[in-house]
Amino acid sequence: MKQDAQFAMAKFRPAALPSTLVERARLVDRLAAGAEARLTVVIGSAGAGKSVLLSSWARSRSASLTSWLYCDEADTDPVRFWTGFVQSIQAVVPAFGATATDLLGAGRGVFADIVASIANDARWLPAGFAVIVDDFHEAEPAVARDMADLVALWPHETARLVLSSRGDPQVRLTRLRLAGDLCELRDRDLSFTFRECGALLARFGVDLPLADLALLHQRSEGWAAALQMTAPALRRCVSAREVARALDVRGQEIAEYFLAEVLDEQHPDLARFMLETSVLGELTEEDCAAVTVRHDAGAMLRDIGKAHLFLVPLDDEGTRFRYHRLVRDVLHAELRRRDRAKERLLQLRAAQWFEASGDARRAARHFLAARDAEHALTLLHDRVVSDFVRDPALAGPLEPGLIDTSLLDKAPDRGVALALDLLLSGDVVRGGAYLDQAASGGPGDMVLDLRLGLARSIHQMLTGHAEEARARVTALRELSHGVPAAGDWSGALSLTLLRILACLRDHESVDREAAVAMSQPGLAEPARAVMVPGLLALARLGEGRLIEAAAAADSAELEARRLGIAEHVFAVDHLRAQAGLALERRDLVRAQELTQRVLSISAGHSPVLEYEAGLDRAAILLSEGLVHEALAGVDTARDVLSGPGPSMLARAAEIEAHARLVLGDAYAATRLAGELAPVARDLLLAKVALASGDLGRVAGLLDGLSGLDPRQALVRDLLRAAAAVERGDPATESILAGALVAARRGGFRNTVVITAPQVTSFLVERAMPFEGDPYQEDLVAAALAVRSTALHAMRPEEVTVVHLTKAERRVLNLLPTHTYRQIAAALFVSPHTVKSHLRSVYRKLGAESRAQALQRAVDLRLL
Repeated sequence: MKQDAQFAMAKFRPAALPSTLVERARLVDRLAAGAEARLTVVIGSAGAGKSVLLSSWARSRSASLTSWLYCDEADTDPVRFWTGFVQSIQAVVPAFGATATDLLGAGRGVFADIVASIANDARWLPAGFAVIVDDFHEAEPAVARDMADLVALWPHETARLVLSSRGDPQVRLTRLRLAGDLCELRDRDLSFTFRECGALLARFGVDLPLADLALLHQRSEGWAAALQMTAPALRRCVSAREVARALDVRGQEIAEYFLAEVLDEQHPDLARFMLETSVLGELTEEDCAAVTVRHDAGAMLRDIGKAHLFLVPLDDEGTRFRYHRLVRDVLHAELRRRDRAKERLLQLRAAQWFEASGDARRAARHFLAARDAEHALTLLHDRVVSDFVRDPALAGPLEPGLIDTSLLDKAPDRGVALALDLLLSGDVVRGGAYLDQAASGGPGDMVLDLRLGLARSIHQMLTGHAEEARARVTALRELSHGVPAAGDWSGALSLTLLRILACLRDHESVDREAAVAMSQPGLAEPARAVMVPGLLALARLGEGRLIEAAAAADSAELEARRLGIAEHVFAVDHLRAQAGLALERRDLVRAQELTQRVLSISAGHSPVLEYEAGLDRAAILLSEGLVHEALAGVDTARDVLSGPGPSMLARAAEIEAHARLVLGDAYAATRLAGELAPVARDLLLAKVALASGDLGRVAGLLDGLSGLDPRQALVRDLLRAAAAVERGDPATESILAGALVAARRGGFRNTVVITAPQVTSFLVERAMPFEGDPYQEDLVAAALAVRSTALHAMRPEEVTVVHLTKAERRVLNLLPTHTYRQIAAALFVSPHTVKSHLRSVYRKLGAESRAQALQRAVDLRLL
């Protein structure tokens, strides 16, 4: 008889939870929803947070209904693994597995009777029991077939079987998925969301501005291990550059973790393939084969994907991938450390391959990395615009520091091409500097002037000077008619102007310019299928043509996924439109998720898009009734741009004005109205007049409006209904019903809820007649939600004279409904910071307790 295996008791206990634990309710809910599945799998890369999630879930359950088995290298012995499996359950249910224990001790190895015996005994486990096997990948090579048999026999009606692994366990997952018998969480689910990222940092006492948090989230891609290792260094960060530096792989800790826990555990052949392909920004079978000179590159990519080795798919067909950003940095740094000559050879192979394939932008990057700067500049000069429009996927960062400046001094056209490449890649600062250098050479020929002007207009657009950019592009279009050699640079003018018009929210002009762009026979597919429809979706959303906006945005999303550019700046427009549509239907969670995705894409790549996304987020917060947070969001967005033009600032002014009006500051709202376009200005002033009780002025302003789009017309009608409520008009219900018919037909919800507090109050108070009407019931529910957190309109004389800082206002706004710890989580700050702010608030309010502070805040109309 085989001697009994001996186990440390820690093998049968969930891992200790870190003090910085972030409760991840969305994942726990997913686990709970899979209670009836035959198998639950949690599959993710090293450091993804699998064990912490399952430990947290296990500790939230009854100890009498949960067993735990932690696998290690010794479990490659099948007898030892199955003995541990049985004993892990016996630690909770002592009578379990007596027969299986005897069979395992007989010295005959593992056979079918043992698996059947375990499955039979599992039928008698207490209802709701969960058997958790953590790090199953350690044992899988030796026990996969037996585990697959156990899964097929498992009595899932009684007990749950949960496996966590770094790769897909070979237990017939496809069959289970098709049968609806599989609950699965994977890397994309385990990645920390923007909010979870902020909450985790708060546990470490780190309070980052939203823009810096977005940059961190983008660079880390929500990788739990990287966030944990970076958090201590972030305490000292005071700028976006320092945030980026904290994630630099040269900081060693992230690199050492990846090399030890991941790369060194792979077969040498696979590890070498990963190192060699790290020179590529995007991975396809053909590109990898060209660089590594291997015929099995496709198989190697599939192996990397199956092993969950930080490979991110870029299309739905599974043909284009990239490494996780930090992992690629680690791999590339390690390749250079081991063999610089080999790294240069690989760069040269990639350069020659992409040049032969007609991809000049990628080829230029690799020639530059291979120290052939002259060849790189020649390629950029000829193809930078056409290649970007044809394939806008980011080609990786360009390193102009490797270029001898003498190559540019006498060739300003090369400097323009280099500058434009940097701008299109999101490097606005260095792109602007090279533009200045190219322009300092004096006037050139008409083609050079056209190219320099296009680059200048793009730089102006990216930095928020949209009015100047529009004027420049309009002038350049006239110039280009007489320049036959302008080629693709001339064609790019239409797309540039289209983007500028969208920034200016000139919806009618967007329609006209989109038609011009789409009529160009040489317009590349990414622009035709993704960029232009995305910008049209945004224009339709702005006008309030929601059905058309949804159709255009959904089409652009499908095409972006097909083309592998779903995470590129070309995708930002339709994502913003989808976020706006989610907000309009009051799906605030979805709106926040999409907006954070836009922030992650645009952070560090496009200041103007980052600014717009920041304002989108502020608008969502305002719709939630989080007025102070919305004001802070507007301030954060404004900080992204340096000296933008007045048209770009108008939207920030509009959001701030509405927030100030909610707080009762009619003076500030009136002042900000002067920064708006005429229709938006008069609608806002009508709201101010309504809040002040000047119903005559409300009528005069609204009656004078003309040329309204559907959204503006609805706001006008809602304000008329609000005025009817205020004057006690007997026809109020009829007036409001007319507005609601238009709102229902157009798909509006949020606009109805936030336009005027008189309307929401009327809806809540007169809810009974609407019973049985889902649309009206949704409006009432949303109105109640906003009413619980936001104030009704206040008169100007009631504005508080207690001066609180923005941070103190944010904390005070949450105090009635949140604990200190909940406030910290909501604001992404530490509990210590919350207490510090509250001490200051108590002092300013003359309060000695929470109750006194709340009463005093209500008296002063701060709450």
